[in-house]
Amino acid sequence: MSQESLSSLPFPLDPNQTHPWLLLFHGSNLQNQTFYSISKDKAVVDTKITEFRSKKAISTSHPSWLALIHPRKSSLTFSLLNTVTKQEIHLPKIKQKRERSSYFDYACIFSEPPTHPNCHVLFIAAFDTRLYYYRMGDEKFTSRPNKFGDDENNNLASAVHYKGKIYGWIGCSRNLVQVDFIGGEIVIEKVVNDKGQSCHIPMPTPPFSFMFNEYLVASGDDVLLVHSSTNGNNPSMQVSHYNIFKIDVYKGEWTELKSIGDRTIFLDPYGSKSWLFTNNTDNGSDDENDDIRIKKNSIYYLEGDGILYVYDIEDRSRTLVKLPPVKRDWLMSWVVM
Repeated sequence: MSQESLSSLPFPLDPNQTHPWLLLFHGSNLQNQTFYSISKDKAVVDTKITEFRSKKAISTSHPSWLALIHPRKSSLTFSLLNTVTKQEIHLPKIKQKRERSSYFDYACIFSEPPTHPNCHVLFIAAFDTRLYYYRMGDEKFTSRPNKFGDDENNNLASAVHYKGKIYGWIGCSRNLVQVDFIGGEIVIEKVVNDKGQSCHIPMPTPPFSFMFNEYLVASGDDVLLVHSSTNGNNPSMQVSHYNIFKIDVYKGEWTELKSIGDRTIFLDPYGSKSWLFTNNTDNGSDDENDDIRIKKNSIYYLEGDGILYVYDIEDRSRTLVKLPPVKRDWLMSWVVM
């Protein structure tokens, strides 16, 4: 497997690509990268990218930007990389306790494009009780407990950049909020309707629910809240059910959906995405530019170590997607390149 600079790779990797790439990191030090196309069911590029060495590249709220995260002994090093211009912006380190520095499941959301002087970068960690945010040009990250109000569990569980603003989901109180940065602080405000009622979505009650995760996803003109449930009777702890809610952030209203039509959701703890497939056909066409292998009205999600499933929203079935074999230690995320 050759060692290459990102600038030497052909981008876009495939001009006809109409969905995110599944980027696989593998090897003892995550030194190998594979770009996998689910529509073609094959690895398009299998390489070692110099800029990615011993790092995790995750998608962000702005499609052409990746966040590169490098765990150190007692800190995390961050940078932002534009896959179009190849511009890289180095951010300050975040100091962490040694036992935590290996955990780097972070969602990355921007308030503006990273080249904007007033851009704030927000990192929400999956394995940390703190939020980390940074304004371009500052000397260091600011951190604060991921807790809002008196309840220890009232934290910012997910966030999304939508039409110039950041919206967040407070999991415990089950409210949609708008996130702003004022005077060096994170400020959240409940999204309310014209009657002054907050956008509150009750907890779904699928049978035998044991565990759940929730994700905000920008989907065309809508914001979706995707709720995954794990069946308590399932010893493998696999996702058994998804509930999907469409949110009107301007009216502060929500509706539970039974279908997302021609759209497909690519669920990712780092940065979930929704894609529209109007040309998707089920007629068995051999045209390699038709995304005939991608299922509409479905959710592609990562589970466990190197496992990809597709969940059919209509009949609630799920199918295993076979991925190319790799050597040890997987990490995966959906990226747009």
